[in-house]
Amino acid sequence: MSQFDVVILGSGGSIPEEGRNHPSICIRWQGWNLMLDAGEDVQRRFERARLGTNKRMAIFITHMHSDHLLGLPGLLLRFSLLGRTRPLSIFGPKELIEYVKIAQSTINLGTTFETTVYGIEGGPVFEVDDVIVSAFEVDHRGFALGYGVVYQKPTGPFLPERAEALEIPKGPFWRDLSSGKTVHLEDGREIAPHEVTGEKPSPLKVVYSGDTRPCESLRQAAADANLLISEAMYTSELVDMADKRGHMTAAAAAEIAVDAGVDLLVLTHYSPRYGDGAAILEEARAVFPNSILARDLLRIGLESDGSHKVDTSAAIEPS
Repeated sequence: MSQFDVVILGSGGSIPEEGRNHPSICIRWQGWNLMLDAGEDVQRRFERARLGTNKRMAIFITHMHSDHLLGLPGLLLRFSLLGRTRPLSIFGPKELIEYVKIAQSTINLGTTFETTVYGIEGGPVFEVDDVIVSAFEVDHRGFALGYGVVYQKPTGPFLPERAEALEIPKGPFWRDLSSGKTVHLEDGREIAPHEVTGEKPSPLKVVYSGDTRPCESLRQAAADANLLISEAMYTSELVDMADKRGHMTAAAAAEIAVDAGVDLLVLTHYSPRYGDGAAILEEARAVFPNSILARDLLRIGLESDGSHKVDTSAAIEPS
């Protein structure tokens, strides 16, 4: 498996269509599922993608509009019915806490596993091992967030010749140093990882815009991202409508990708008026050629060196 395995679970806009569910992304990393938004019927896409009912997991909701969170109660219920036992953390605007409480009290949504909901505003909100998920406010209608998911390997490559020159015994000391831990030798010396490792590789970075007008916070968050997953609701002839409704055009998304120096732009959440999305893709590629359209169940693998591979073998083409 790639370092990051990004699975598009829903690529639709405000109105779901056959083959295009409401928004949801899942990033798989070392036994974790990190879900960004939980649009309507996400549970069936989750199952079809074989992401695993009882994996370690956290969910991040961008904003309190129905197309981004109506699938959450059904997903939680499905996990309970299938016997999930691992705890689950959910992050999003503070209103999300009350939303889940109401669902629990009105539709018998008590879960079989510990479920904790956190109301957040911005900054780093979740960290596990070498991955940090950060939230940033975007410019939609009301309070809305985007998310960045960053993996930073703690050290560069382990250099045995340096370890041998420092007379560090092989075994657990070498293992700990290569994983980024400082060690204390029996002779009293303290050895830090940087003394026996090379330069750290560049971090891997996936940024998800949520719903937003073009804004500086997204541009800054997306700086040097390997992958920017951005809404592109309209083409430029409807730029006034995009602004009024708190969205952006395909050209605007592509301009952010250019300004931010991203490697790959994935266009999602485009209006059903564009059918298969060809017009959206054409407009974006005129500005940023390395753009693709999101499709439900499309997968993108990010390798540790930052390279990516787009897998369309299971992707669903819209009707």
